[in-house]
Amino acid sequence: MGKITLYFIIASLFYLCLGVTIGVVFTIHSDLIGVFLPMHAHANLLGWVSMMIFAVAYHVLPRFSGRPLFSETLGNLHLILSNIGLLGLIIVWPLLRTYGTITLQAIHIVAAVFYAIGAFLFVINIGKTVFGKD
Repeated sequence: MGKITLYFIIASLFYLCLGVTIGVVFTIHSDLIGVFLPMHAHANLLGWVSMMIFAVAYHVLPRFSGRPLFSETLGNLHLILSNIGLLGLIIVWPLLRTYGTITLQAIHIVAAVFYAIGAFLFVINIGKTVFGKD
């Protein structure tokens, strides 16, 4: 198993634990759901689910296509940008909802853009891997 796959699995399991923990907090303090629901949703969907899908794709799709991964560098950038972006979204979202400052809004936007760029790098990398010319 490649390092990119392994690191995406580790990230996925981290976000699963985070999302479950936030869910348990909701059962204890239901009044916090309004502020922390986006954290819970992003940790579970963009974190646990998407990171595991990325891990499986990086492992399986090159093998299914019979080609090596187009670029380890793009894969590493994807890993770094998507995790910085997702952690930024998870951390800043409740602060933005509570305080609503322009600075927090700017950080939130940058975090979302980082995650999006990471996702686009994944599309390019897997696209060139699977559909690239021999």
